[in-house]
Amino acid sequence: MQLTTGPSAAARTPAAGSSPEDTTRPGRGPVTRTPNVRLRLSREERGWSQERLATEIRRFSVVHEGREAGVTGNMICKWEKGDKKPSLRYQRLLRALFGRSSVELGFVDDEAVPAVGAMRADAMRVEMGRPAGPAATGTLGVVHPVAGAVSGAAALLSGSGNVIDPNGLPVERRDVLRLLAAAGGVAVVPLGVGADGPPWERLSAALRRRASVTPELADELGQHTAGLYGLEERVPARMLMPRVTDHLERLIQLLESTGRSPVRRSLTSTAGETAALAGWLAFDSNDLPAATAYYRVAIEAARDADDHGLWACVLGYESYQTASQGRHDQACALLGEAQRRAAAGSTVMTRAWLAAREAEEQAARGEGRAALTALDRAQDAFDRGESGGGRVWTHFFDRGRLDGLKVTTYTRLRRPAAAFAAATEALRAAAPGATKKRSLLLSDIAEVHIQRREIDAACHFAAESLAIVAQTDFSLGLARIRRTREHLRPWQHTQLVRDLDDQLRALA
Repeated sequence: MQLTTGPSAAARTPAAGSSPEDTTRPGRGPVTRTPNVRLRLSREERGWSQERLATEIRRFSVVHEGREAGVTGNMICKWEKGDKKPSLRYQRLLRALFGRSSVELGFVDDEAVPAVGAMRADAMRVEMGRPAGPAATGTLGVVHPVAGAVSGAAALLSGSGNVIDPNGLPVERRDVLRLLAAAGGVAVVPLGVGADGPPWERLSAALRRRASVTPELADELGQHTAGLYGLEERVPARMLMPRVTDHLERLIQLLESTGRSPVRRSLTSTAGETAALAGWLAFDSNDLPAATAYYRVAIEAARDADDHGLWACVLGYESYQTASQGRHDQACALLGEAQRRAAAGSTVMTRAWLAAREAEEQAARGEGRAALTALDRAQDAFDRGESGGGRVWTHFFDRGRLDGLKVTTYTRLRRPAAAFAAATEALRAAAPGATKKRSLLLSDIAEVHIQRREIDAACHFAAESLAIVAQTDFSLGLARIRRTREHLRPWQHTQLVRDLDDQLRALA
């Protein structure tokens, strides 16, 4: 029996924001619906829900226009899905609120603004290749990644004409790259306006930038950091890094002008969280010296703010870096210290994540008893935690990710039956989508099938993981796939393994 990722592509509804969609209205022919990915990402970068964005627009309209706006969360949803386009008034409000142009918010195509396109051409053309995949369904009935849940990523394998643009980039990923490669800074609070705004709005924004740091502003900055952490799951590290460093620069400027106070302590923690994210992105970009430097200053911020949870997070991130170099003993030492810090002051979810990380590293050392004990601690902490609770760095840590770490642990301990059971639960719990954590889960499930000698299934899951890696430029995921490929060496002359090799070469 093999694991399957779900029903066939024909039975699935494409995810909003992944590609243009054609809908047919009786007697009126097909209508093209193009999701506004840029607007959605601008909202998510702030850590705002659709209802929160509607509230901010209404507030902004009253303050700066002297009249009310009738926007609702449902309207925001329709704008992002492409069902409707904001009116000119709401476009103006959104430009002022986010401090971005019509192009950056998806109201105008890049092609309609040649001057903008010329400046950003190099940043937008990130060639990832288009690996060619095998048939949609293998001989054992396992659903191929092209027919799976990852619509945008799987298109890299299928070469579907209505999802791939002329440069070979999936539509959603193309829009992500264009948004995040845009030049200029980021307005942290609704103080700025886009370059295409009228002079009176730009002057008004410049005058308001002298606002002092209030608890409300500190909270807004924390939400912005949380939004950036959320984008990390889907956006390539090199594209997200400029947004993170812009935000960090804003935090630095505010810290330089803020005296000792509870607000400063909150601001320091937020700056440390942002620096920790920058370190993770540098690690994902294989810039290890920069990663180490960011981690060091994040720990400095944690010490200054007396934030043991942040300190524990940074040590947890560092454990990935040492593990990637084969130093699993040192990774376990870092995770042990992280758990001691977490016990002094952190959330239950942080403790659950760190214990699960220790389990997979103990398994890599061959310490079965220590690994299983750590897994028990992780499960116990997770059961006591709240879903979606914790700090910004544990928002990714849901039941699916916990089960994924169990898969890694059991696979490394050569316990295929337990690994298979955990993989079944992980697939059931994991949300579909082209996220980096899903690529890790799929590659680990491929390892489970290799241990069960189900090579066709192993290749299918490896290919699906690779599709996400190609879309997100995820170096840790790529390293996992390469390790999986090494374990497929005895079957390297089979067609599916050769297909996987072709896809890996396309990313070289």
